[in-house]
Amino acid sequence: MDSIEELEKKLTQKGEVSIVGCGRLGVRVAFDLLEVHRGGPKKVYLFDNAKIDKNDIIHRKLGGKIGEYKVKFVERFFGERVEGVVENINENNLHLLSGDVIIICIAGGDTIPTTRAIIEHAKKHGMKTIGTNGVFGIEENIKICDAKYAKGPAQFLNLKEEGHIVVGTGKFIKDFEPITPYTLDEMTKKMVIECLKILNKIE
Repeated sequence: MDSIEELEKKLTQKGEVSIVGCGRLGVRVAFDLLEVHRGGPKKVYLFDNAKIDKNDIIHRKLGGKIGEYKVKFVERFFGERVEGVVENINENNLHLLSGDVIIICIAGGDTIPTTRAIIEHAKKHGMKTIGTNGVFGIEENIKICDAKYAKGPAQFLNLKEEGHIVVGTGKFIKDFEPITPYTLDEMTKKMVIECLKILNKIE
């Protein structure tokens, strides 16, 4: 039987993850994923061209400075395990994405075309994808499902095949409910767990 020391050596970091969007949700996902001990990803790539402003409370609570690029703050915090790319992913720069898992945390405006393009790109290159299905709601149960069967914002992706995992409340902006830190924390937890399940299957 292996000793404790030998078992510990087998619990290593595996794979790489791209996180698209480093806002209120994306920065939580990045921190929680990188905090995983005896596992988690070897490398995280973060994509976002926004800077921290006074309303980015979670970034500031974690130590980010106003005016600092969000992705460069996370890179500064974690060092070589993170590569912060100061670009928003769109249909023209999908080639920048890499790794085993892509976690899509983009928000604001119509994100459907970009999300769909990322999913199609990932499928062609053998990468798994995880995204959102509504962040609004005060006391909502956070649900995980395949986007093909989603009820909520993700249904508008109109995906014909299974494989894109979505996490969220299923609520829309038109429901006129706020986005709470509690909802984002719970979504983060479930997104990170889904990502770890994928990474743990890597040989």
